Amino acid sequence: MAGTGSPQFMTTCSATTSASAVICASSVVLHILLILFYVEDLRDYKSDYKWSMPVILIIQFFGIVVGTIAPLSRCFSALSFKVSIKWIWNRLNVFNVESYWTRKLYDWKQSSRKCKIFMENLKTLILDICIGYQKTVVVACKIIAVAPFFVVICVVYCIRYWKWLKALFSTSCLDLRKKPKEHLRIDKDLSGYVLQLQDDIEFAKRTLKGMLRSVNHLIQKAEKLQPNNLMKLLARSGGFEGVGKFDSHHVQHLLSEEYLNCWSLTLITLTTIAISLPNIQNNIVVCLVSGVSEGLGYVMLMEESLNATDDHVSIQQAAKTLWVEVEVYHKWLGNKLPKPKPKVNTPGQILQWLRDTAKRLVIELESTNIRGPNDNSKYSSICANSMYRITETILLSYQNIEEVSQEELFAQLSSMIADILAACLTNLPQVILMKCHTSAIEKREVNVHAAAQLLGEATQIINSLQDRELPNLNPDELPFIDKWRSFFNDPFP
Repeated sequence: MAGTGSPQFMTTCSATTSASAVICASSVVLHILLILFYVEDLRDYKSDYKWSMPVILIIQFFGIVVGTIAPLSRCFSALSFKVSIKWIWNRLNVFNVESYWTRKLYDWKQSSRKCKIFMENLKTLILDICIGYQKTVVVACKIIAVAPFFVVICVVYCIRYWKWLKALFSTSCLDLRKKPKEHLRIDKDLSGYVLQLQDDIEFAKRTLKGMLRSVNHLIQKAEKLQPNNLMKLLARSGGFEGVGKFDSHHVQHLLSEEYLNCWSLTLITLTTIAISLPNIQNNIVVCLVSGVSEGLGYVMLMEESLNATDDHVSIQQAAKTLWVEVEVYHKWLGNKLPKPKPKVNTPGQILQWLRDTAKRLVIELESTNIRGPNDNSKYSSICANSMYRITETILLSYQNIEEVSQEELFAQLSSMIADILAACLTNLPQVILMKCHTSAIEKREVNVHAAAQLLGEATQIINSLQDRELPNLNPDELPFIDKWRSFFNDPFP
């Protein structure tokens, strides 16, 4: 539907476009005949230019051919419509001119009644002439456009007859016919999803099949770009319980204005805590960061599509700014990770250092209370508040944090990150459908291609999550992490 609704595609249905293609093709044929008849005479012609004369003629010929390609391509696109004698008769329709060709002129004619009698008669006469001229042009174009279809009918039936003869005398062709030639089939009538300019023009199944084949090819190409690091990270998730563990209701907010949680900032904060553990092997840390980086691409796309409210936009912007600092520079709000201090070595000490640093930043930023519209202090305070709440929640969840090793804490953080990613990515099918239902016609085809690309890349993700049991939430609540957190913390309100 997105493809057939393209304004460029709809021009193939126009009688004027088809007629211009026939005229251009006729000009090319005439020029070829002129070259064949006169090129020898030009070579023998006694002129100071000598051999350059036929060269100039041939170069001009190629210029005409290039100028003919565009209308011819539209004409051949139009030939993909159902071709038959009945269709041609309906096409001509006794040289009937559809109303949309002259609707605007008639509107001008009706509106001119408010003028004076002389001006009304004069305008009516001029518009009648314009309407008659427009009808004449359209009828002439339709007559010209029908001509090549007779040739196409002959060619199509000759090809079909040749294939029939070839299949009749070749058993190998019969064997090949039993095998499916196309991976993509049209199992139901898709004509209801096609936008068409005229009711008497129907798209052939071959045309629809070609459109579906292009989308299918894009999906298959995108399937080769699977996020392998993200899939390895999701393999650590056995459910969605981690969504209810990252933030406790018992931890107070430090900001004067309370902000909602968002998927991306939560994931970035947990990843920051994980890479702050200095005793973890570098390849394991790199694998985690790569998986989170691939996952954040889909998470941020989901948030832009389903969490585009004013309350979430500022938090999402803060998360984007923070992730660049964490991933590229291994810093968190200017602080080097992991902290290179011998005294800060145990998990409890690292969590306390992150908590205290975050609390100090929030207090400093809140005390200044000087923020412009582009001031980064707002984003810093949001990120610091998220770090404070999560680290405090983790500290409260352990009775004795000092007995926990760095490896154990890293494994638990990785599992929590995987659970949150899995919960967020269950919304990918909804994002894909949303992209396919864009109302703006100029963006519809581009968004459908983007949806096909996303579907191909996320096929394994969707398949791995589709068998998991989702929480008992309304469909419109699934894109929000706070709804998930409330469900797991208090499933029976």
